Amino acid sequence: MIEIPVLIAGGASVGLSMAAELGWRKIPCLLVEQRREVNPHPRANAVGNRTMEYFRRWGVDQKLFNKGVPPDYPADYYWVSSMHGRALHRLSMLSYEQLVQARNSGVADPMAEMYWSPYLKTIVGQQHVERALKEYVQTLECVDSRFGWALRDFEQDAEGVTAQIECLQTGKIEQVRSRYLVGCDGGRSLVRTRLNVPMSGRSNMARFVSIYFRCPDFMEAHSFGHGNIYFPLRKEYSGFLLNWDGGTLWTYHLILPEGKEWNDIDPSQAVWALLGKEVPLEVIEVQPWTAHALTVDQYRVGNVFLAGDAAHKFTPTGGLGMNTGVGDAIELGWKLEAVIRGWAPPCLLDTYHIERHPVGVRNTMEAADNFDKLYSVMQYGPELDADDEHGEALRKALGEELQRQEKILASSGVLLGYRYNATPICVPDGTPEPPDDPRRYVPTARPGHRAPHIWLTPDTSILDLFSPHFTLLDFTGRQAGRQWEKQATSMGVPLTVREIDHAGAKRLYDAELVLVRPDMMVAWRGASDADAQGILQTVTGRAMQPLAA
Repeated sequence: MIEIPVLIAGGASVGLSMAAELGWRKIPCLLVEQRREVNPHPRANAVGNRTMEYFRRWGVDQKLFNKGVPPDYPADYYWVSSMHGRALHRLSMLSYEQLVQARNSGVADPMAEMYWSPYLKTIVGQQHVERALKEYVQTLECVDSRFGWALRDFEQDAEGVTAQIECLQTGKIEQVRSRYLVGCDGGRSLVRTRLNVPMSGRSNMARFVSIYFRCPDFMEAHSFGHGNIYFPLRKEYSGFLLNWDGGTLWTYHLILPEGKEWNDIDPSQAVWALLGKEVPLEVIEVQPWTAHALTVDQYRVGNVFLAGDAAHKFTPTGGLGMNTGVGDAIELGWKLEAVIRGWAPPCLLDTYHIERHPVGVRNTMEAADNFDKLYSVMQYGPELDADDEHGEALRKALGEELQRQEKILASSGVLLGYRYNATPICVPDGTPEPPDDPRRYVPTARPGHRAPHIWLTPDTSILDLFSPHFTLLDFTGRQAGRQWEKQATSMGVPLTVREIDHAGAKRLYDAELVLVRPDMMVAWRGASDADAQGILQTVTGRAMQPLAA
């Protein structure tokens, strides 16, 4: 019998992030993943800025910058009738190099999007993300990562979980006794199935075939500029085309028409039809998938938790699925550590569902809204290319509509602007809630929100000062946080005080003292004479009443 505090089922991006977060916190865990190697199909194409902030703590961010679209390439996105037709709309965003240059110029508005985070979206395939996470996880001594192993079954009692795992190469079965089990095992989750937890939302919104291919001459085969994504709108080509590098590796996600199955589609012919010509290409892999907008009704059942696609199924419109799942892992990781180490009560774990379930619903519905709006303009045929006044009028009307759809790409408001309003472990300060706008993030240190980024030096974000545990930001200039440090020590709560002498940060955080949680969310802010003991009791869950079983 293997005994371990946490068993993680599933080793894709979310399971690896769960293992990385626990391992970074030095909590022993066992990860089992059926694949021996990372799934080579790219799948998700954008690592959100919030996810990169998490990866920054582990150093994984640095491994991703040159793995996808080169940092000096234009970050342009095109809506087209087809790749041999007309452009209807283009969105130009800053490339990584342009982002750095604009920041260093000193002329940009410090409240503009480039200052909301150290990052914009990083365009890189999910396979590169998982390889970087896997390499990091395998350096962590307290993580036992077993690739080529699968969870076969489990049962739980009041004290923990007993599971059976199998080595797929040998058929060997081992018993695992863990205090907690985290199901990160994807959309067809065995963990969710065994728990019999229902999902709510919308299912079977559309069926796709995903064609992953290499085409060295692709950029010469059409008349548009370099794009990270192209959205073909004519019904027979409808879907999206994702660029994975300088323009040779692509994935074409084609919406399947009624009555067609994915294996009815000739992948080369589908790409050639989109281009309007035959060019040499290599089909690397073809996979079917279905778009959903579903969230589980419960993220926790006893000692078992759900995260990532096991907890929510997304349409990819907006790039929110993987990023929401990584957020689940970060949120759950610190709470598991707190309970396992004994500085928070077990009922703290109830707040995982309380906080993350609304985010799952919000984000799946936002992705579904993006898909609905995009799909609504994918219902046209040859008239979209007609060289007459009717064609011109149609393209003009669609171009205006597509400007309103830019939130499918410019989604920092979703990625950074989530908030935990109904949580019992943040202390409200009575300030008004900013708008929850999918596109525009409002930097705020209001409790329950992400602790906002600001550059303290050209290379140091305030986020870099946050400890793995609670961090008290002291803007008083008179060491007011020292008393909090003593109080936290007496209570056994890990807390680091950071004295900040930076006028911009003080204005942004708008309080003498600000308490930041281990997941980089604001727990409390207020005056230096506040009740430190009472606040620490609240933010660690010690003031909570356990939920009824």
